[in-house]
Amino acid sequence: METELDGRLLAMRQTVALALALSTRSNPQAIDLALDILGDLRANVDSAPADSPFDVPAWATGAQDELDQIAHLVRAFTQQSDNESNE
Repeated sequence: METELDGRLLAMRQTVALALALSTRSNPQAIDLALDILGDLRANVDSAPADSPFDVPAWATGAQDELDQIAHLVRAFTQQSDNESNE
């Protein structure tokens, strides 16, 4: 970690992922729903049209990366492979 902010973001990412994992662990449908919600959030972070002439803002790319990391951690905590969620 390069900065204190990086450390805080990592802690927040892990806390959110762990809370989601623990609240959905006993129910595969709840895990899938949580991962679908994370995917929807990721897809809609930047509400600009797909054909927008502007680049995706840095904050949107960062938010998408964070949501990807949270989903990855949820899968790891619930012992669900990344491939299972894409089927």
